[in-house]
Amino acid sequence: MPKQKFEKIYSNFPTEQKNALLETIKNAETIVPHSKRSIAWAMPTLVIGKDYLCHVQGFKNHNSFFPSSGNITKLFESELDKFKVSNGTIQFDKYVPFPKVLLKKILLARIDEINNTYPKKSGEFIEYYKNGGIKSKGLYKDSKMDGYWEFYRLDGSLMRTGTLLKGKQYGEWATYDKLDKLIKKTFF
Repeated sequence: MPKQKFEKIYSNFPTEQKNALLETIKNAETIVPHSKRSIAWAMPTLVIGKDYLCHVQGFKNHNSFFPSSGNITKLFESELDKFKVSNGTIQFDKYVPFPKVLLKKILLARIDEINNTYPKKSGEFIEYYKNGGIKSKGLYKDSKMDGYWEFYRLDGSLMRTGTLLKGKQYGEWATYDKLDKLIKKTFF
């Protein structure tokens, strides 16, 4: 999503507040470079894959950071004692970006939380690297990897694809170099 869209949402705020909001978004994007911009609930949002990573919005008397999970605020309760916190939102000073060190801890914990939400028994499975890039995706059936799977490198390039049947490699598997060039086919 273009930078202009976020700036438009923040355009009615005083310049110092708008800058604090944009700086918070920029810091989050630096921490999780594979995150993408989106709008959810009329708020600037960062997503990884189909999952909300966080939302950042300004209000009349404060700014709010929404880590897309009430569990995150409980996890960092002692580190958030200087903030006004409610289930799912952390209020911060309207003229100062959200603290980078704490932002990093929260975003990395959120990625762990997202990874833990995917089923290990049946259904769609996605695992993310700490940078927000996809590590692997595919399907589980009866607690086993089953169906078409893709595996990625940390830099986001596709590494391997293939099919699993009841947890075992099946059929044609392809391996790619970092430029997505096919380098090997293996048959199982």
